Amino acid sequence: MVAKTGDKAEGMMPEADASTTGGEAIRAGSAGAWRAWLIGLVYWISLLPITSPPRHSGNVWSRYMTIESLVERGTLAIERSPLLAISGSPDQVKIGPHLYSDKPPMLSAIAAGLYAPLHRVAGWKMSRPGDFSAVNAALVWGIVGLSSALALAGLRRLLGLSPVRPIVADLLTLAFGYSSLLLSYGVTFNNHSVAAGLITWALAIVATGARGARAWRGEFAAGFLAGLGATIDLPAGGFVTAALAVWLAARRRGLPLAYLIGCGGPLLAAAWLQLRTSGSPLPVEMNPRLFDYEGSYWTTGPGRWVERGPRWRFGLELLFGPQGWLTVTPALLLGVIGAGWVASRRGDPMRPLGLVVLATILVLAGYYTWGVRRTDFAGLSYGTRHLLAISPATFALAVILVGRSRSKAVCAVLALLIAVGAVYAIAGMKDPWSRIERRDDSGLRLVKSLALYPWSSYAR
Repeated sequence: MVAKTGDKAEGMMPEADASTTGGEAIRAGSAGAWRAWLIGLVYWISLLPITSPPRHSGNVWSRYMTIESLVERGTLAIERSPLLAISGSPDQVKIGPHLYSDKPPMLSAIAAGLYAPLHRVAGWKMSRPGDFSAVNAALVWGIVGLSSALALAGLRRLLGLSPVRPIVADLLTLAFGYSSLLLSYGVTFNNHSVAAGLITWALAIVATGARGARAWRGEFAAGFLAGLGATIDLPAGGFVTAALAVWLAARRRGLPLAYLIGCGGPLLAAAWLQLRTSGSPLPVEMNPRLFDYEGSYWTTGPGRWVERGPRWRFGLELLFGPQGWLTVTPALLLGVIGAGWVASRRGDPMRPLGLVVLATILVLAGYYTWGVRRTDFAGLSYGTRHLLAISPATFALAVILVGRSRSKAVCAVLALLIAVGAVYAIAGMKDPWSRIERRDDSGLRLVKSLALYPWSSYAR
C-alpha cells in the first residue's frame, strides 16, 4: 500500500520529515490530475442507472417547487406550483401573501438553469407524471451526481499527497465513493452532496496549488468553489471558506485577493436571491418567526418542538448514534485521528489541511449540537448528511494516517471499516429518506448492532 522510498510514483512524499516543504507534495498532486478526473468520470457514469426510480422527501419537494416556479412562472414563490398539493412538504415559510421554500435558493436557481431548456425546448414539465421521472433523473445526475463525482476527483487529488501507490489511491478513492453517504445521497436531489464536491475540490486546489504566476488563477477558482459551497451548505461551506482564506493568507503572508474575489460572486448572487425572497440577505432559517404562520406544520402537534434531553447526549447521537456520522461511515474515525495527528505536527506539510479539517469537524459538531433551534433537523433522512461536505477530506487524512503508519494491521482495520460503510451506503442508496433506526433491512441488522451509542431522540 505504501510507496517505497525512491519511487517516482505520484503521491510519494517523505513520511516523517517535519522539515519537508510542501513543494514535493504539490508537484506530485498536480501530476495525478488526469487520474482524478478519470475516477470522477467513472463514478459519475456509474450513478446514472441508479438515479431511477425517484427518491423524494419534503426536503426534495421543497426545492423542486422552487425550480418549477422559477422556470415556469419566473418567481421564487411556490404557492401556485402544481407540486404543492402532492408534495406534503413542511419545508415552507410564508412572507407576506406568498409561500416560499425555506431552503437557501442558490441550488434551486442553478437547477433551474438545467430545467429551463428541458422545459422550453423539449417541452418537459415537472408536474406532468409522464415527464417527472426523466426531469428528476436529469436534475439528480446532472447536478448531484456530477458534484459527487467532483468530490471523488478532489479526494483523489488529496490522496496524491499521501504516501501510497497511485493505483492504491485510485482504488481507495472509488472505495470511499461506494462506502459513504456520497453513494446514498448521489441518487436524490440534495445540497450536501453538491457542497461536498465544491468544498473538496476547493481544498484540493489549495492543498496542491501551484505557486507563482499560476497561483492567482488557482486561488480564484478555489474562492469561487468555496463561496458557492457556502451558499449551498452554509455551516460547512461558510466555515471552510473562512478557513481557506486564513490558510492562504498565512501562506502568502498577505491578503489572498484572488481568493476573496472568487468568493464574492457566489455570495453576492445568493444574497440577491435571498433578498427577493425575504427582503433580507440572510437565510430564512435565521428568522424563526417566518415559520410561525397559520397552517404551518411547525406550529401543530407533530411539528411543535419539545426539547428531549441534554444537548450533549444529542452530540453523541450525532456522531455515534444509529444515524451517526462515524457510525454510518466508520472509516472517517481514522480520518479524525489522522487530522488531529497531522495538525499536531509542526513543520508537517499536511498540517494546514489537518487543521482545517479538524476545525471544521469540531465547528460542525458543535453547531449541530448546540447551535440549532431543534435537534430533529435531519427529519427522516438517512444518516448524518450534514457533515457530508467535509467527509471526503476527512477520508483523505485517514489514508495519510494509514499510509504513514506502514502497518498491515492498520490497513486491515481501514479495509474492515470501509466494508461496514459499504453496507450502510448501499442500504441508504435504496432509500435515502428513511431513518436507520426505523429500518430492518437484512444488510443493516448486523451493522446496526455495532453502533457505539444505540439510542435515538427522534420522535416525529
